[in-house]
Amino acid sequence: MGRNLAQRAEQVRGAVQQQPATLAEQIQTMAGRIFQHQEDFQAAMPKGIEAAQLIRDAMTCLRGTPDLASCYAPTVLGGLMTCAQLGLRPGVAGLGHAWLIPFKNYKADDRLDAQLIIGYRGYTELAYRHDRVLSIASRIVRERDHFKIGYRLDGDILEHDPYIDGDRGDIRSFYALARLKGGEYALTEPMSLAEMEAHRDKYAMAKKYDKATKQRTLVGPWADPAQFPEMGRKTMIRARLIKMIPLSTELAWAVAVDEGVRVDITPTVDPTDVTEQPVIGGEVEPPQEQGAIEPPPWEDEAAWPPVRKPGSGVAESEAS
Repeated sequence: MGRNLAQRAEQVRGAVQQQPATLAEQIQTMAGRIFQHQEDFQAAMPKGIEAAQLIRDAMTCLRGTPDLASCYAPTVLGGLMTCAQLGLRPGVAGLGHAWLIPFKNYKADDRLDAQLIIGYRGYTELAYRHDRVLSIASRIVRERDHFKIGYRLDGDILEHDPYIDGDRGDIRSFYALARLKGGEYALTEPMSLAEMEAHRDKYAMAKKYDKATKQRTLVGPWADPAQFPEMGRKTMIRARLIKMIPLSTELAWAVAVDEGVRVDITPTVDPTDVTEQPVIGGEVEPPQEQGAIEPPPWEDEAAWPPVRKPGSGVAESEAS
């Protein structure tokens, strides 16, 4: 058993040393690099969370976005290291914590970098970890909803009853609120649909350049009608509510590193010190259509190299 485990680990190391020629080999090589740093990830993760989970999520990212395998490897590892430090799970659609997105870096000769995008639910997850935050929400007001907001000397007024007898209609506005211990609360001013679209047009960096027309058009989540509402909800927390509530260290980090690129994978470094925001003018690479790809060995969890328990000195599979 021990010999087989050693052979599997050697396969990982060998995959890193080979020059990838096909997409399947690129995926295998990137997976090998990720496995090599499992102990670094473990050193960065909050107490009680295992690096094995992050590695599983990283494999999900590679399956869902194969172009990540073509990215500059330190940026993929750096994004995963930030997720480890924040205790967020990348690429898990049901959670919506964070994603790694290939980003063409014009400053580095069009090199593909992995950009870390933190989702609306990633921000709410981090906010709930502060002992003063009781609840937090970012909501959408639609045409048929009953919505009333007012600011009074003796307290704010907020009434929002979603329309439940049919289609709620188009988006009118966004707002966010949080309840804090001691009866305090934070409530943002609403942002209209037009204001949100203006915010998107000004700050969204995911744009595709058309050489023929010399125009840049939005791509990525802001350009997807199905994801626009979630991006708006995230914006209300990141740009408005975050200034009104107590911040944990992790939440402050998230605001600073969101949509950034990191190449340093030191587990003890402050992620804000090693994350750079891409210069406007770079572009997110949309997923490329791929032919049939042979599943790499990482699809079978039984073929994984051993993931070590913190401080045990032995592999989990060896210990059992």
